[in-house]
Amino acid sequence: MRVEVAAEIRRKSIHMIPGFLAIPVVVWLGNPYATLIAAFFLALYTLNEVSLRLGLNWRIPIAWHTYRFMARREELEKRYFTGTVYFWAVTTAVVLLLEPRLAAAAVMISSFGDASAAIVGKALGGPRVPPRNKTLTGFAAMFLASLASALLCGVRFEASLLASLLAALAELFTPVSTLDELTVPAVAATVLQLTAGQLLRP
Repeated sequence: MRVEVAAEIRRKSIHMIPGFLAIPVVVWLGNPYATLIAAFFLALYTLNEVSLRLGLNWRIPIAWHTYRFMARREELEKRYFTGTVYFWAVTTAVVLLLEPRLAAAAVMISSFGDASAAIVGKALGGPRVPPRNKTLTGFAAMFLASLASALLCGVRFEASLLASLLAALAELFTPVSTLDELTVPAVAATVLQLTAGQLLRP
């Protein structure tokens, strides 16, 4: 296994944790607890971002260790970890506002879809698409992982297909890497919400 692929698997193993916890926390535990948990992580990562930006060297529990484990070289050198703040901000809003199965699906699409795109793209390579030179193999992997995630949450096939396709396109064409933590869950949640109701399985 190439070093860069192993490193990406290591990074994305953390990125997938919210996906594994989405159904137990968002669907089974439910609100208000799920929203409070998401807001708690948003607060941790926001404090960590403030510390990094201002050079305060606070060791924020969980967030600091995640930063040291997951951050890319540029993020370590320039001291920022903004993508996690975006992810938890959107996740908190999604869990608060959407029906639990739709919210869980949006979180899983962002978590598993993004991880699949990164790992498969690095492992298999292939034709690349501007502006960030993302691979079409990574795009396909994200689409399939997202589709499986939405179906697992009980979303009907039509809505799952549309949300997965548009989320994968958002990941492919978002021009800045940290912004896909914002665009992917936002696009997935919006599409799922607009196609809700008749497109949830009983």
